[in-house]
Amino acid sequence: MDFLDKLISVGIAINSVVDLEELLDLILQKARDLSGADAGSIYLVKDKELVFFAAQNDTLEKRLGKEEVKNLFRNFSLSLDKSSVAGYVAVTGEVLNIENVYENSQHDFWAHKQWDRANNYRSKSMLVFPLTTPKQEVVGVIQLINAKENGQIVPFKQSFVNIMPYFAAQAAVAIVNARLYHEVEASHLDTVFRLGVAAEYRDKETAFHIKRVAKMAVVFGQELGFSKQALHNLYWSVAMHDVGKLGVPDSILNKPGPLTDQERAIMQQHTLIGGYILRNARSELLQDAQIVALTHHEKYDGTGYPAQLKGESIPLIGRIAGIVDVFDALSSVRVYKPPFSEEKVRKIMLEGKGTHFDPDLIDILLENWDKFWDIRQKYQDGQKISEKHWVPQRLCWEELWQEIKQNQANWTPKVKNSDLVKW
Repeated sequence: MDFLDKLISVGIAINSVVDLEELLDLILQKARDLSGADAGSIYLVKDKELVFFAAQNDTLEKRLGKEEVKNLFRNFSLSLDKSSVAGYVAVTGEVLNIENVYENSQHDFWAHKQWDRANNYRSKSMLVFPLTTPKQEVVGVIQLINAKENGQIVPFKQSFVNIMPYFAAQAAVAIVNARLYHEVEASHLDTVFRLGVAAEYRDKETAFHIKRVAKMAVVFGQELGFSKQALHNLYWSVAMHDVGKLGVPDSILNKPGPLTDQERAIMQQHTLIGGYILRNARSELLQDAQIVALTHHEKYDGTGYPAQLKGESIPLIGRIAGIVDVFDALSSVRVYKPPFSEEKVRKIMLEGKGTHFDPDLIDILLENWDKFWDIRQKYQDGQKISEKHWVPQRLCWEELWQEIKQNQANWTPKVKNSDLVKW
């Protein structure tokens, strides 16, 4: 395959990725594959700085391991000026193709040489080029180090240098698109989070509740082997679990004592209200959030609400949300109780194994107890009921549940060992 064919295949590959971290790793890997570079880095322009986002180094990875090489660059940034190799290219827009960094008389990039000495690495040939958009905006810099041929360090070939502007243009556009995608997604998630906060804000003693339960849910997801995207969806959907509280009157939500049977019935409607708020959502994330809102109060033995689902007929994400919700409620202040001790929380959670909670999830909770308790520690924080407080007639539970049954075929497993939902 010649360079042109490779360039086309690279363009197809990088334009199919929207996750910025994954995209930058792919761009850097493709640049190294095309050029034969032993190492490389990508810096993006951000707030008048060049911020490190990706690094690869075959020599150091063999010696230190891939993660340790990444750690060398964490929280690393450069001034947007000519004092560094990447900074010079970002400011001038020039391409630097240097045969030997240490014998180059035109540029003395002391910062890069210091990094070499600190990490016992020797740079020789170097190719640094700007990532420039069609609008001539430099969004970042790729720095490739030590082209290799037959195991020997050689200068970067002119054949690659010639096609490099096309590669850089493709990469720059892909980065801009990924950033725009993330901006839209961030705006979407901000709206989702604020909706969850709006529900929790009325319950003043649980201000950090949604953050804690979302982070705890991720611990379960990691232990169960969820993909990166599934973990992302799990975090945000669990953060939305109590959105239905928006429809519960303050007199019930903040009542300091036990609820009456009538009040409890109204309180339990928050699962259906949440399901109704999130109904007919197009995004997979909000579809998951609806599942969580509806099922986080179901119990493993079938005595929960609103549908008395039992065992694994409760969606896995609902089972996870249910367990972290109770764990946090027990360990935190509520209007009706003080926080329970760690020992008491553990005892109550264990007593619920196989009845209230999925026994396998309880095992995961106990095996990772310190992680859950650390999250709990880190993120610490009446009117007459009238007819208007009842759920509107159009929010009919039978109607909503019929919709859910019709859509259940689209509820795909989030991890390899999960079962399809059965209502």
